[in-house]
Amino acid sequence: MRLKTTCKYLIFLFMLISVGCSTHLTHDRAYVSDSIIKYTGHNLASVENENGLRLPDGISLTDGITEDEAVAIALWNNAIFQADLVSLGFSRADLAEAGMLSNPVFSVFFPAGPKQMETTIFMVLESLWQRPYRVSAAKLSAERVAENLVQNGLNLVRDVMITYTNLAFTQEQANIAREETALNDEIVSIVHARLSAGDISGLEEVSFQLEAAGKQRDLVNNVRDAVLLDAELKKLLGLEQEQNTIKLTPTLVDVDWIFNLEELVTSAYAARPDLRAAEIAIEEAGKRLGWERSKIFKFTAIVDFNENGRSGSEFGPGAMFELPVFNWNNGKVSRSKVQMEQAVREYVVVKQGIAFKVREAYTNYLSAQEALKILRSDMLPSAVTAVNKAGKRYSVGEISYLELLGFKRQLLNTRLREAESIAGLRRASAQLRNSVGFKQDILKTEESEFAEIKEKL
Repeated sequence: MRLKTTCKYLIFLFMLISVGCSTHLTHDRAYVSDSIIKYTGHNLASVENENGLRLPDGISLTDGITEDEAVAIALWNNAIFQADLVSLGFSRADLAEAGMLSNPVFSVFFPAGPKQMETTIFMVLESLWQRPYRVSAAKLSAERVAENLVQNGLNLVRDVMITYTNLAFTQEQANIAREETALNDEIVSIVHARLSAGDISGLEEVSFQLEAAGKQRDLVNNVRDAVLLDAELKKLLGLEQEQNTIKLTPTLVDVDWIFNLEELVTSAYAARPDLRAAEIAIEEAGKRLGWERSKIFKFTAIVDFNENGRSGSEFGPGAMFELPVFNWNNGKVSRSKVQMEQAVREYVVVKQGIAFKVREAYTNYLSAQEALKILRSDMLPSAVTAVNKAGKRYSVGEISYLELLGFKRQLLNTRLREAESIAGLRRASAQLRNSVGFKQDILKTEESEFAEIKEKL
């Protein structure tokens, strides 16, 4: 009877300690989804294991997709990101494993000849004081994995934005190249007629033909690039099975945002999930160091039962422990110290990398912003005005049709530069948003500050 009572007490003690340290995973798929909503306004699909294409509510491929809709589709369907999310299952399994206590060991010696029956129960008790360290380290590991997954999601958003921009630019580039090709065909026809009339030499005709051939080659390359970028965007969005070219509906680009560099860097430090993951890695290494130190002391409780003793059936408690004379777990403790130092240094590396990326994206954005403003305020209006004036002069016979086509070609070149500048600004915007964690509350609009920025450029 006393044996049963003692065993019940020991089992109850193990269960009490087991419940006392929760192993519930809080940094799960829902946490990653909520975090991405906070950063980008888009969530993840609620169903983890579902095959086939899934489109967020209100999004259709038939009427074209905006950049924002492309981001939403990618977060639901990108294959690589969905595979990364599965790693949360490993975190759940590791946390469950960390919460497990060692099973008691039951041994029995059967009565044979003069030997009496003897039963012994061994309960490893060091797992009781090691468990809090294990569970804490596993929880921190799960948090670190979740924060890195959030960063992976933000990187996916950036990649989608840049690829969307590249495809939109390449399609516009191909359209302008088609107009240029048609224009050059007219020019070549006129040049050929002038050669027949003896107005120009054959060398001049060859020059025009070479230029026209170069534009035709550019058109072929532009069409090829558009096809490849369409395939790349489909891969990012999980639309590989889509046969038709993705129809894009780009929104207007904003050229009036003004930023404060120091606020950008400060905001990035506060917002970036990968920096938070580096911080968690330091804390996790500290917990693992404590866990390794706790392994120095090993203690096993024993309950022994004899069937036939002097007073009948007998049982008694006992203990077995390891004397830490030679082995103080120095190797693993030292390894854990090195891992913690490594985590600290990696945190510094991540922080420095964030600061550099912010400054790089900041400089590129301001440069692209200023270039587009100059083009729209000066070059493009001048090119349009020149074509209009040339058209009027041609109508009254002051210039030839060939000269008019030359002005139109200059306008097409200016439009191409505008498309390049818009694409450059969109790429820089995507990089800047990503570098600061897609925070929107850091925009500035002071004209005096903008004047200072222009002077620096």
